[in-house]
Amino acid sequence: MIYIRALLVLRKDSKRDKKSIEELKELAEVLYDVEDVIIQVRKPDPKYQIGEGLAERISKIVKEKEIDIVIVGNELSPSQKYNLAKKFGVEVIDKIELVLRIFNKHANTNEAKLQVRLAELQYELPRAKEKVRLAKMGEQPGFGGYGDYEVEKYYQKVKREISTIKRKLKKLKEHRKILRKKREKYDSVGLIGYTNAGKTSLLNALCGESKEAKQQVFTTLTTITRKIRGIKRKVLLTDTVGFMDDLPPFMIEAFLSTIEESANSDLILLVVDASEDIEEIERKLKVNHDILRKINCKSTIITVLNKVDKITNEKKEEILNELERYIINPIFVSAKTGENIELLKDMILEHLNLSIGTIETDNPKLISYLYENTEILEDIEDNNKHIITFRAKEKDVNRILTIHKNKELDKTRIKIK
Repeated sequence: MIYIRALLVLRKDSKRDKKSIEELKELAEVLYDVEDVIIQVRKPDPKYQIGEGLAERISKIVKEKEIDIVIVGNELSPSQKYNLAKKFGVEVIDKIELVLRIFNKHANTNEAKLQVRLAELQYELPRAKEKVRLAKMGEQPGFGGYGDYEVEKYYQKVKREISTIKRKLKKLKEHRKILRKKREKYDSVGLIGYTNAGKTSLLNALCGESKEAKQQVFTTLTTITRKIRGIKRKVLLTDTVGFMDDLPPFMIEAFLSTIEESANSDLILLVVDASEDIEEIERKLKVNHDILRKINCKSTIITVLNKVDKITNEKKEEILNELERYIINPIFVSAKTGENIELLKDMILEHLNLSIGTIETDNPKLISYLYENTEILEDIEDNNKHIITFRAKEKDVNRILTIHKNKELDKTRIKIK
């Protein structure tokens, strides 16, 4: 195994800045061996992002510890990246590039690969403009291996590739709309949450799945939809890419179609790692709600506080009291041990937009349909007829009652789609 030694650097504007070196470390450890971390509190330096004195010190550490790559937790401009790489003599990337590399590692489907490539190109496009500007000014000729003409060509090539990928993703989005329309008769629940909050483990617990739940960030990039087991209705649960702080708009846009698949569900399960510090839980809840607001999500939310097996009753009270304004319809569960999973299923049914209808019929087609597609609350047999009380989406209840009424005189022609 080849070990690639990484040094992490994070600049904070002030001591109140909530940027997390632990999160940067968690990201970096997916791909690299972290040898050292350095935090600096100061305003950004236009040349290096970090202070020039720290840049000098890091260049010595790089040589002493034989560092292979330096990862900066702040977004770098092309010139800052160039200056730091020249100073350190090793590769330098920022947090966004690190996330893109992790995305690349976990992209297994054609759609995921297209989304990652789109994010990479949209990250590159404004930087290509700066490369063009630098090359034309003659300040750094050949920067990035491109001369003036070559950089101009490269910039246009990036724009063309972005357009091509967007067209391909649009076709895939249309295909997903068709699939979603076929599933409209089912209730839909979306899994939303900060990356590594335990969404995949929760999907396994609710759906009886065995999808591998790695303790790594961004292991789920594509949409996964499964039927929730152990409840009387057909409810589909959809999991997709996790959220993260400081994700730029272009990255959200690249994954928008899969994020929308969860966010447009009848009900949202907002998954939170309850075992983390209160400040971390608050920070991540803010990120989740901000992104849901950006994509105009209007669905009802249940806040699923996962990993309850790792916390005390006092911690539960603290979370509920201190984070009340961020927590909607809370429930503490453990996807690992199964604690309160059945209660969560009951809660899902309670919060879905459901209505109740009652039908008196002896039509076997209708009876069969109701048993297969709705939740039967009561079925009373009387004089060879069934008086069935059922629960389903309001529009489906109204549709079934209308069909039943209109077809009552011609039972042989009844069709329920």
